Amino acid sequence: MSGERTDPARLARSRSNFLKLWIGQGVSQFGSEISLLAIPTLAILVYDATPFEASVVGALGVIPFTLFSLPVGPLADRLPRKTVLVACDVGRAAVIGMLAITYLAGAHEMWIVYVTAFLVGTCTVFFDITHMSYVPHVVAERDLLSANAKLSGTASVAQTAGPSVGGLLIQALAPARTLVLGAVSYLASALAIALVRTEEPKRERPRLRLKLLFTEIGEGLVYVRRTPVLARIAITNAVVDFGQAIIQAVYLVFLYNSLHLPPAQVGFVLAVTGVSFTIGAVLLPKVTAVLGFGRTMAFSILLGMGIELLTPLAMLGFAFVVLAGINAVAGATNAFYDVNQLTYRQKITPDELQGRVHATMRMTFQGPEPFGYLAGGGLATLVGVPATIFTGAVISTLGATILLTGPVLRLRTAEEITRAPAPVASAPQKENS
Repeated sequence: MSGERTDPARLARSRSNFLKLWIGQGVSQFGSEISLLAIPTLAILVYDATPFEASVVGALGVIPFTLFSLPVGPLADRLPRKTVLVACDVGRAAVIGMLAITYLAGAHEMWIVYVTAFLVGTCTVFFDITHMSYVPHVVAERDLLSANAKLSGTASVAQTAGPSVGGLLIQALAPARTLVLGAVSYLASALAIALVRTEEPKRERPRLRLKLLFTEIGEGLVYVRRTPVLARIAITNAVVDFGQAIIQAVYLVFLYNSLHLPPAQVGFVLAVTGVSFTIGAVLLPKVTAVLGFGRTMAFSILLGMGIELLTPLAMLGFAFVVLAGINAVAGATNAFYDVNQLTYRQKITPDELQGRVHATMRMTFQGPEPFGYLAGGGLATLVGVPATIFTGAVISTLGATILLTGPVLRLRTAEEITRAPAPVASAPQKENS
């Protein structure tokens, strides 16, 4: 939505539409957090998955980002974005619902868990990239930072309540029955998004052929490479997310098998991140005003990754307190970093490249994750789970130092970010070209 739309009636409509999108996202995120705990818990506690098998579940959940992120970009710049979002929510509801049904029907096979993780991840690729491109059309440009803060804050509330409630539900109902609630939440999200009434700009582009697909993917890649701050964010997140995948591959195994925490306590440990993320989202404007837009990004991710080096200390005692303290710092700093870097991407990128740039960034962020998950499972087999978690934290911390260089630290405010013409790989295509 262009910055010149200052008509009060239009602003009121944009805020009404954003409210619907916000509600849908909140319900969906709540169910997602329950499902993200229930699926690997089903594998670990019910199917007795080994650390490597648990890492395969995680890898299959993120490998669609490696396979599909770049092709999704050109599609997101062509297809009706609201339709894509609704279809993805319905798809995730169906897949998770089928996992619950097959389990309750007596089909207790790990391959079903693997397929579920892959299909949910595939729908999530399309949803996430399209959602990031859709938000600038739902809210006025001057409200974009505030809108992203609200969306991130709601996600953090879901990260708070979802694991806590999910842990209690898993103990009370068992993992498979808990998954039903996750499926219902996706359907509720689909309904809320379907009620959004906003006119998307016409994006008349030539029919997508294979050669043109590669050309347009290249335009997104070139734009990120030639935009210094975007390039550094991409490299930083590639390294950081690889290290985080190593940790996440065995984190629940660490909590359940190494520390012997019950599902309810595991849920509360994970929930601390959401609480602190919410607080961080609220404090973000003040922190950015003091440190500056770029410094907030750089220093927050460095602190958030560095604190995870202390995770193995939970083996020495007071595990819940140690992990809660680590997650509290990590959650708040993640809010500072995530909201600012997403706002930067949305503000700097021309509309015709939004889908492809978000796809490129998501590819660099999550493309290495499947390898991180598999590396985490392999390392845990060789050196043990605590040492694997420490290794992942070292890699993430080293990756965070990349943002301490170059033009990132010179960004003072979000208002300094101006949308420049795209340095694309090819000339703009005409309808009949």
